[in-house]
Amino acid sequence: MPRFQTVLFDMDGVLVDSESFWQQFWRDQVFAHAEIGDPGLEDVNGRNFRESLEDLAATYGLPGEPERYARQFEEAAETVYGEQVSITPGISDFFERLRDQGIDVGIVSSADWIERVIKRFDLAPIDVMVSAEHIDLPGKPEPFIYEHAAAELGVKPSACLVIEDSVNGVRAAARAGCTVIRFCQGTTVQATDTLILSPTLQTIFSKRSSNYFLRTVSA
Repeated sequence: MPRFQTVLFDMDGVLVDSESFWQQFWRDQVFAHAEIGDPGLEDVNGRNFRESLEDLAATYGLPGEPERYARQFEEAAETVYGEQVSITPGISDFFERLRDQGIDVGIVSSADWIERVIKRFDLAPIDVMVSAEHIDLPGKPEPFIYEHAAAELGVKPSACLVIEDSVNGVRAAARAGCTVIRFCQGTTVQATDTLILSPTLQTIFSKRSSNYFLRTVSA
């Protein structure tokens, strides 16, 4: 049996290249309206947008209610996920390789548009989908979303390998007890602590190792 029974993928910045669109949205539509201080992407990256808006309003002040900005997010998402984003090259093949080895594939995201991405890029079947919008607990960087995904699959978090791009996402998975690979889309990074994978996963990752930050990450 492989060391990992499940591979759980974050969506934004891992499966699709949506981060640049959302980062510009945050700057133009939210940060620009801050009444106090200077909010930055570190306040929001990898987090649920509703939770981020509540915290930004409390810390920096935002004119109007956070729900006003949340509606703008939902409207923008139609275009971002329906037209603008591209899938990360090799993901569909990666999913097939995992399934062929009997490894479950899941998507765990702070966003609520997982099904839209799955349908547009024909990524089904997916063994588990969990959005922070669908659990009544704090989202990333807290561990609950990954704990929930593991429970849905009937496995321990330690049996899950997680692919994440944001610091908050990495912290959430590590705090849940998962092993984490930090994915840096479109860049080459140097591994400092090589993660020992099962032979199956090592073969899958070897062709794309320059795009993965292979290291264990503390919570």
